Amino acid sequence: MVFRDLERAIERGVDGVLGRVFRAEVTIPEIAKRIERELNAGARRGGEATRVMPNDINVRLNLADARSLGVDKAALQRELLDAARSHARSAQCAFEGPLVVRVDASDDTQQGTIEVFATTEQSIAGIPPGTLVYPSGYRFDLVSGGPDGVTLGRGDDNDIVIDDPKASRHHALVRPSSRGWILEDLDSTNGTRVNGFRTSAQLLTDRDQIVVGATAFLFDAS
Repeated sequence: MVFRDLERAIERGVDGVLGRVFRAEVTIPEIAKRIERELNAGARRGGEATRVMPNDINVRLNLADARSLGVDKAALQRELLDAARSHARSAQCAFEGPLVVRVDASDDTQQGTIEVFATTEQSIAGIPPGTLVYPSGYRFDLVSGGPDGVTLGRGDDNDIVIDDPKASRHHALVRPSSRGWILEDLDSTNGTRVNGFRTSAQLLTDRDQIVVGATAFLFDAS
């Protein structure tokens, strides 16, 4: 940890010098590379022989550098979040809590400098991270459902309401377990499918394709 702090200090010093001498332009790909470096540095062995990476990422930029990127803060955070998630997947690593990327911009950070701090934050009450991605690309954080899980169906009392005539009023449940997220069919009329196969209950894995009625979701284990 002391070595990593020293390494960060050296990086900030080098970045600052380069920024002053060459007016180096801060770019989104360069920020993503710095995030990948921090994720790699913080990777460690987790439970069940898996490797885990830090999931709470804080990026600090100079205000002028942030403005020069040409995107608003929310769009930048989403792009960096996707980059971090993609990197962890390619490295065959998981997260122990929901993946979060925050970008802070102020004049307190030296212009031309990219500061990245990555730490591990456990999920609430030990609930594993997990996301359902809608066909539109919207992401629903399963952790928000708590230990009881998340229900899907046409009924307005579901956590995820599906406007689909082929979906039952209470169609399926996605609930947390010690092994991960489990999808259960709630005796629906048209069934629930994972990767094309009808199921009554199944442990989900990263990138599983879920079809409820005629509506498809993607399960993302982060």
